Amino acid sequence: MKKAVILCILFSVILLSGCKGGQEEIQEFPDTPTPEYDAQNQYLLMNLMNFQETEDFFCGTDYGGMRLRYYDKKSGVSGVLCPDPTCTHDTGDCGANISTGASLSVYDGKLYWIAPKGEREAALYRSDLSGANREELRTIDPQNVINAYQPQRYMIHRGFLFLVGQADVVEGTENKIQISLLSAPLEGQADFTVLYQEQFASGVNWDVRFVGNSVYFSRISFPESLAFFDVAISRYDMSAKNWEQVYEEQGIKENIGHMWVTERGEIYLPGAGGGKAYVWQIQEGQRKEKLSWEDEENNIPDLLDGIVMTLSLKDNIRCVKVMDDTGKTLYEGKLFPQPVPGLEGDPGVYGDPQAQGPEYGFALLGGDSQKLIIQVSSYMENMVDYTLMLDLTDNLKPTVLWSNES
Repeated sequence: MKKAVILCILFSVILLSGCKGGQEEIQEFPDTPTPEYDAQNQYLLMNLMNFQETEDFFCGTDYGGMRLRYYDKKSGVSGVLCPDPTCTHDTGDCGANISTGASLSVYDGKLYWIAPKGEREAALYRSDLSGANREELRTIDPQNVINAYQPQRYMIHRGFLFLVGQADVVEGTENKIQISLLSAPLEGQADFTVLYQEQFASGVNWDVRFVGNSVYFSRISFPESLAFFDVAISRYDMSAKNWEQVYEEQGIKENIGHMWVTERGEIYLPGAGGGKAYVWQIQEGQRKEKLSWEDEENNIPDLLDGIVMTLSLKDNIRCVKVMDDTGKTLYEGKLFPQPVPGLEGDPGVYGDPQAQGPEYGFALLGGDSQKLIIQVSSYMENMVDYTLMLDLTDNLKPTVLWSNES
């Protein structure tokens, strides 16, 4: 089997093992990026999808995170990430079947994931990048972890397993949303430590980004009316084991999107409102405009590794504008300007009753200045599920990385 890349997945609501006990001493790492030991921020989007990348491979799952798949960049070969050459991949015994949720990662040449163990428990597993030599590392406590914190995503970064939990709780007679960030040493059986926990009375979005020995955690809370947004961003120093509040602002009128942090520790927020789209940089605790442009539909940009991307719908056609971090346009036009091999119809058409063929939904999995990674799915009849790479250097030419039809 070809090598592949992955890591820790989420079991849709899983993670640590009790929150007692202190953190072990962190392994020494430089404060500069070290790709083989660092979480991949460009694929940490809040869409509960799985995708990871190495120099040689792409790796992820099909929709719902049920089965591991890979794509070899050099050969163009893709398939199910199962180490057994005699396996037909159509039974529950297939080594690629993980029945989990979001959060894959590749760490130090190994693949990690969290998957069910029995009826109620889950466990952290590790294998070679080929899927071979699978081993169980630890059991995830169903009562003290899964039920208590309702994990939404798992990540591995610099020797630690991190979890973000989002749980519905009741305080007195009031329903609230509890957001938690926890971590535990990757090796061994040490308990998890709660690094951050807060309750919110209304809606809340969160983002986590990893840069060197720092963990950046943002919380965006808002009322049902979406009349304003309260934003807070904090930085956790893994070496000093302390928090620093780097930005807090209440009553923001613009809609706020997902935080991005560069390898130099520069923090950016996207937003839209009043017929304009924005990218702000957080400097000295203040939100300062870096880019802005007219956008009557108030589409909130997505910030990825070195690019700013805005999706829009024009005459029932999905369109995209991609700029670099200086505002220079890299591409502007249809999201799918070329046919997708093997896919029936045009995945760029949406909401057009006169359109021929099925209507597709899609999710942005990540990207950078060279490519976008897109998940395309349809439920019209049989489930259709494609993971695509769109080449930003070649008019968004699509490459099918894997699909449920291959």
